[in-house]
Amino acid sequence: MTIEEVARHFTELTLDRPDRFEEMAGAVYAFQRAHNRVYGLYCTNQHIPYLPVEAFKRAALTCFPSEEAEWVFESSGTGRSVSSKHYVRRLAVYEKAVGVHFEAVFGTGPFTLAAHLPHYAERGQASSLLYMVDYLIRQYGDDHSGFFLDDPTFLERAVAHSRTEATPLLLFGAAFGLLDLIDHADVPLPATARVMETGGMKTYRRAISRGELHRRLAEGFGVPETQVWSEYGMCELMSQCYTRGGPVFFPPPWMRFRIVDPEHPDREMPEGRPGVLAVFDLANLYSVSALLTEDRAVRRGEGFEVLGRFSQAELRGCNFLVESKHLDV
Repeated sequence: MTIEEVARHFTELTLDRPDRFEEMAGAVYAFQRAHNRVYGLYCTNQHIPYLPVEAFKRAALTCFPSEEAEWVFESSGTGRSVSSKHYVRRLAVYEKAVGVHFEAVFGTGPFTLAAHLPHYAERGQASSLLYMVDYLIRQYGDDHSGFFLDDPTFLERAVAHSRTEATPLLLFGAAFGLLDLIDHADVPLPATARVMETGGMKTYRRAISRGELHRRLAEGFGVPETQVWSEYGMCELMSQCYTRGGPVFFPPPWMRFRIVDPEHPDREMPEGRPGVLAVFDLANLYSVSALLTEDRAVRRGEGFEVLGRFSQAELRGCNFLVESKHLDV
């Protein structure tokens, strides 16, 4: 199978055909080893395929000349930390991954889609999250959809429109921003509305658990906790995972995940035991598909629960992989 065939067909995968996924994954892995200089060196000198996401801060991880990228996504970066950069060869591949999975989870709409992402707005569409939500608004939102920051009347109008026209309301927002909204006053949403939080709990003055976050959001927005969902994504990944009214994230059929030992990333943890989340995302076909995240997670059947972030000290075994003198990044 060629890389062009993977690009055309990866979103057609279904969970009942693991052999088809393995065929595509094998083609992507071979392509990236051959055409991504950094990843090729890494695979030659390490015995696991998963590259720590830290490497996106150190090199242009591409299977093509980086100046030919159609877009570059950048992580937020805090303080003096270096931002990750993900060079996107074809935006059409990213948009296809975003749209196909969104439709599978939510439907085709149209939705009244309101987005509250104040921190991300500072970086514009260099933020993969901002680009993704803007794409969803353009593809699936009605004419009362859009972004809002400090204008409470926008959300009021969107809520009124949703109630009048019976269009499903979907409120996207960073956790800390949504909490700020309901700290000022409760914002009752239609009974059928869904709230989609995108993480960022530690930036909200203190760390907060996802369970406590969802309880407070459900109370403040007047919806059941089962209608407060979460999205899992990052600058380094082209695909997203969603919860569905609980703590477990489910990946799309073109992504696979493992939970591995932070000291020995070649060892998979048994179900129910926490470790580091590792993923293989076929949508990353022009960069690196096999990635070792910095998230503590635990397998729950066909999905995973995120328990928080590892510190750099806790990721000693993982850090060694990217610090290796054999990896010239």
